[in-house]
Amino acid sequence: MELTVATSYRQHVVITPLVIARVERRSEEEVRQTSSIALSVGGLVGPVLAAIAQRVGMPGGPTRLYLLHSDPPALAEMTKVFTCWAADIPTEVTRLPRWPVVEGFRPVTFYPRSAIASVRLSFFGGLTLDLGKESSSRVALPVPVWQHRRIRNALIGGGYSLVPSRP
Repeated sequence: MELTVATSYRQHVVITPLVIARVERRSEEEVRQTSSIALSVGGLVGPVLAAIAQRVGMPGGPTRLYLLHSDPPALAEMTKVFTCWAADIPTEVTRLPRWPVVEGFRPVTFYPRSAIASVRLSFFGGLTLDLGKESSSRVALPVPVWQHRRIRNALIGGGYSLVPSRP
C-alpha cells in the first residue's frame, strides 16, 4: 500500500487509498509549555531552551487522553472515524513503508474513505475533510504549504473527491 506522509510540528497526516490518518506528534500542552519557555526567556537563549525542553521532555508529559480499549479494525474494514493509541495500531499498519514512528501514548485518528464526503486542500487552511455522517462534520488538518503538491497528487491518486478551495 502506498503511503504519503505530511509532517508538521504537531502532527503527521498519512494519506492512503483506504484512510486518511492523523498521528499526533505533540499535544497542545507540550506546545504551550515550550512556547512559554521561548517567550519568557526571550532572545537567543529562549528558543534554545525551548528546543532542549522539547527534546528532553517536560515534567508531567502530555495531557492524558483516556480511550476505551478496543482493537482497531483492519484499514479495509473501517467504516467510521476511529481513534486509538499508537501502541494499539496493528503491526501490519506500522510496518508499512514511511509510517511515522511516535511514542505509544500518542493518539491516532483514522478517517476512512467511506466516511469522507469530500476533501479540500487550501493554501492557508491546509487539508479539510468534510465528513458526511459523523458528529463533527468538518475536520481541519494543518499541512505545510511546501507539501501541498505531493498531498494533492496522493489525494487524486487515491480517488478522493477533491473539492476546489474557496477564494
